[in-house]
Parts: sequence; structure tokens; C-alpha cells
Amino acid sequence: MAASRSLDIFPVAAGLARMAHAKDGDTFDHGCRMKPVCGMLAVRLGIDAEDVEKVGVCAMLHDIGKSTLPDSILFKPGRLEAGEYRQVMEHTSSGHDLLRGLGHPWFDDAANAALSHHERFDGSGYPRGTAGLAIPLSARIIAVADVYDALRAERPYKRALSHEQAVTLILRGDDRTSPSHFDPDVLAAFEHGAPVIRQLYDGEAGAA
Repeated sequence: MAASRSLDIFPVAAGLARMAHAKDGDTFDHGCRMKPVCGMLAVRLGIDAEDVEKVGVCAMLHDIGKSTLPDSILFKPGRLEAGEYRQVMEHTSSGHDLLRGLGHPWFDDAANAALSHHERFDGSGYPRGTAGLAIPLSARIIAVADVYDALRAERPYKRALSHEQAVTLILRGDDRTSPSHFDPDVLAAFEHGAPVIRQLYDGEAGAA
């Protein structure tokens, strides 16, 4: 693909994300924080520069399907009930449907990342239970950064973890997450790049 094909994609992607999340600025900010972290992980994985940019677009748009959720779920201050959580899980398929066929191949990649970013390397994720390298690389990168961002964020029902606490939990696991959920290569890039991630998150990314 010619490099010129990427020239205008970031402002288009950002505008699309902002419009989709007009009622929910937190989700838009989440995507903005994810972009530099995912880009750094992609660089450490050794993929080419254009694909690094593509991962950034995927990160910005991975949660676009949440724009289809009802306000009663999107803005619920407490933990979700089982039925509500099942509705939230549908944001992966909704995001895929919103992004596919928009006329640029990067949006097709973003559609696949939106669909697959909650898949787990061990096959225990959703919506399809896809495992291993069958999960798109962009989604495997987003999966690690997504958990990190969720752990660092404060919610009405949970406190925000420090950088050190979040990294330790991802690398060691607890009753909700396990290292087996993540691509080992992405997890290694995350571990080795943790000091940079802290700078990105607490600096320019955290200010997004």
C-alpha cells in the first residue's frame, strides 16, 4: 500500500471516533490514550512503520461499538448485572459493523480489531473464542493496553491502580485476568516497555 494512503486517515478516524462518542467523552479519551501506547508496543514488536500507524487507528476506534449502548448501561455508576454485561459484550460486533465497508482498507482492519480486541490468546475471550495467532495482531496489542488503561482508571466502583500495580497485575494475573490471556510476544513488549508506557500515560497520553 502506498504511504500516501495513510496521509488523511488519522483526522478522519479521530473525527469518526469523536462523533461516535459525542455523548461519552470518556470512551473517546480512552481511545486517545490507547493510541500512543499501542504504537509503542507495535514498534517494539518490529512491525513496519505503516502498520504501526494502522495499529494507532485501530486503537482509536476499537471501542466505537459502545456508541450503540443505551445510556442506562453506558453511564451506570455501579457494576453491571449479568444481562447488562452481555449487552456490553455486543460492542465488539457493533463496532465491526460500524467500521467495515467505509471505503478505506485501514477501516476494515479497524473493524476486525474492534471485533477481536476482547478475544484472548488462550481462546477464552469473546465474541468468537478465537485463539492464538488467529486473532489480528492489532487486537492482540490493544488487548494488553486496554487492560492497562482500565486498571489505571478510577471508576465509582473501583479505585485507580498505580502504574506499578497495573503492570504487576497484568504480568502475574489475579482472579479476573491471567498472562495466558495475552500474546506472549506482546506481553514481553509490554513488560520491557513499561517505563515508556508510564511516561506516555502520565504525560501526553494521560493529558489527551
